[in-house]
Amino acid sequence: MNLPITSNQLIPFVKMSGSGNDFVVIDNRSGRLDPEVIPGFVRAICRRRLSIGADGAVLIEQPDPGLEVDFRFHYVNADGTRGEMCGNGAMCGARFAVIQGIARDECRFQTDAGIVEARVASDPADPAVSIVMSQPGRPRHGNEVDIDGRRGTYSAIQVGVPHAVTFVDDPDTFIGGFASPEFNAYGRAVRLHEAFAPAGTNVNIAGVRNRHTIRMRTYERGVEDETFACGTGAIATAIVGATLGLVSAPVSIIVSSGRTLTVDFDLDGDLATNVTLGGNACVVARGSIGPDALIE
Repeated sequence: MNLPITSNQLIPFVKMSGSGNDFVVIDNRSGRLDPEVIPGFVRAICRRRLSIGADGAVLIEQPDPGLEVDFRFHYVNADGTRGEMCGNGAMCGARFAVIQGIARDECRFQTDAGIVEARVASDPADPAVSIVMSQPGRPRHGNEVDIDGRRGTYSAIQVGVPHAVTFVDDPDTFIGGFASPEFNAYGRAVRLHEAFAPAGTNVNIAGVRNRHTIRMRTYERGVEDETFACGTGAIATAIVGATLGLVSAPVSIIVSSGRTLTVDFDLDGDLATNVTLGGNACVVARGSIGPDALIE
């Protein structure tokens, strides 16, 4: 792989976790990582056990000219595909930018899904972050999906990226344990189902705990696995649950890491506005990426 990494010129990074979604975060404002090498670079460093390992990479870049924002948020999935948006990744990117002095604790940044506003805790030791999302779409209910005789009804909604949500009695007993081969096979089949073509979808299996609490499991497109958390999935699930009359905002979403994401919004019919997502963006480690991280 032809990348600007030598034993004398390593690439600094921060490993961060957003409620269980883990990311490699890099300051790429200098453009050291050229666009053409980014997909292969991210695939290499996101490999678990062979490299750093992550659900994806967050690159902090220069924004487009004329935009009144602090930086551009460039998200790349573990498989090297570009993601229009990632909720937990955006919270990690915002806290990284504040820690690095790139932005103040109340900041705005550019994403492929629109402008996002963030508020990072003023205490440097506090990992709390909340973001104001760009406008999500209206849910499209009643998508019937039959996978090997298991029939489910899904609601499709765009939250920067596409999501499909279904509600079951108990997500934790739905097709095997966490990241089981059975669950991942089912999730991938739904993710590629013709009902969600051509882009495919993230898949959220949810269960209502009470009027303001939902338990959620997510199979993530681009990671191609069940993940410990999903920020945009939490938003999608909360909005779908509210439009179906199952919950009311604010909604606490318990993700597979055991941590909780908080989703708040105003609901006008089936349209959610003023959508916010809150959670923790934790700095796990700091280091430098060297050539050996890219060995195939």
